[in-house]
Amino acid sequence: MSFGTPNFRGERLREARLARGMFKNTLGDLIGVTGAAISRYEDGDDKPQAHRIGVIAEKLQFPPSFFLTPAWNETIDLVHWRSRASESKSAREMTEQRIRWLCEIYSFLHTEVEFSSFSLPDLDIPENFQLITNNNIERAASDLRSHWKLRAEPIPDMILALENAGIPVATLRIPSDKQDGFCFTSKLLEKAFVGINVENVSCARARFDAAHELGHLVLHKHVTPEQAKMPLAHKLIEQQAHRFAGAMLFPREAFISEVGAVSLDYFCALKRRWGMSISAMIMRAYDLGLTDEEGKAQLFRSMTVRRWRGALREPYDSPRDMPLERPRMLRRGFEAILGSGGFARSTILSALPLPSQELEQLASLDDGTFDGANLSQMPVARLRPAAEMLDLESGNVLQFRRRIR
Repeated sequence: MSFGTPNFRGERLREARLARGMFKNTLGDLIGVTGAAISRYEDGDDKPQAHRIGVIAEKLQFPPSFFLTPAWNETIDLVHWRSRASESKSAREMTEQRIRWLCEIYSFLHTEVEFSSFSLPDLDIPENFQLITNNNIERAASDLRSHWKLRAEPIPDMILALENAGIPVATLRIPSDKQDGFCFTSKLLEKAFVGINVENVSCARARFDAAHELGHLVLHKHVTPEQAKMPLAHKLIEQQAHRFAGAMLFPREAFISEVGAVSLDYFCALKRRWGMSISAMIMRAYDLGLTDEEGKAQLFRSMTVRRWRGALREPYDSPRDMPLERPRMLRRGFEAILGSGGFARSTILSALPLPSQELEQLASLDDGTFDGANLSQMPVARLRPAAEMLDLESGNVLQFRRRIR
């Protein structure tokens, strides 16, 4: 029988521990208990005393209130991960916790702010991913561009294109070169989410990763979690998403028209216009039959000779030349409710008791947005009904919902 803090949430302790990449025994050593005691806390068989919650919060760098609030009550069945076989379980678990927090953040904002509705059209794609052909993929990218009225021109901002379709995007700094990105769908929220790892990544690479995750949402709606875990199936699924990303960023007709010669210098000249890496354009030329296997290999060898292979080594990979695209949806949701006077920063941290740095990163907020907030402060005003905030870049409007009293 437990005599600890009655409203302690063991699932929150598990989230915080996994988010920090920490084993049970390691955390136990830090707070003066055994690994078995941590298991009992997490499973709800025992509850820590109030003073020990303070120690746990200090060692994991989470607000104490985080461990006293319910966790997001949903099991995410399928997450499309890159490099499934080579990624460590611990590294993936660190990101999985942030997936759940993304759902919490969106759910909180959605009660006050009207976002763009989720709008991916039903395209003519075989339900069985093994039957999807390259022509299916090229046509799907073309049809989606037409649906979004993008024409056969460069996409100015790939992340904004996803968010205008109602897909929240988070850019995370994950210290793993095996996690380029991920996507998943929350059944509770009826919403797809995309995450992009921007740690040591160029703008062109991040754009490709965003288009790749979009490919999963378009092509692989009927893939099961069991299929995604099968090595051969996962490899095919990833290849299809790669092909879609190339077709989405640089359509076939435009590529054939603009690529006068399959050469590194020509691709370099096109890179900033199309926002696509030289490496990705080599693969696009190969996919479209403009070069063969030996030609592709020779181009990559030439990149090695020029020292263009590797992270941030291509021309224009510097943020000064091509700045990283930044998500807007969640950030503008917070700006809207803060600007309305309906919430104080401290009130938001009470509703979303995450470490401020985590909340700022997941919502693409400026560093320090929530630093120093007094959690005991009450809201300064009620949310004004029917206020609106115009997104000048996309034309979309974030509209406050009326509160029900």
